[in-house]
Amino acid sequence: MKYRKKSVEIEAVQLTWANWGEVCDFVQLPWGPEGVHGCHSDKGVESDSGEKIGLIIPTLEGNMLANENDYIIKGVHGEFYPCKPDIFEETYEPSGRSVDGKLLAEKLAVPIKHELDKRSRDAQRRKGFL
Repeated sequence: MKYRKKSVEIEAVQLTWANWGEVCDFVQLPWGPEGVHGCHSDKGVESDSGEKIGLIIPTLEGNMLANENDYIIKGVHGEFYPCKPDIFEETYEPSGRSVDGKLLAEKLAVPIKHELDKRSRDAQRRKGFL
């Protein structure tokens, strides 16, 4: 039997040395000693095993190493995992939608506050009649 992957929208960011802090914030890594996020080293430095040093991402399968140019994907359940650029580009395409969370919160704050105030007034009126 054949299966097709369901269409899902994910968030992702590509890891570069220039956006290291942004990626660490995206993955919600805590700040380490000396104000450094994650496992950081200069570009091109290799570990004892010969692999380039990158960012250690906590995933559902344990810690995984993301190297420069890997994409860090936030899955549908909020989980993170690294993905090699060629696989990412084969599998995903831009959704064409981008949401500015701060702007969205500002736009929703007024009507939500209005509705909460209305419900509070209604509840207070009902208490007066009991």
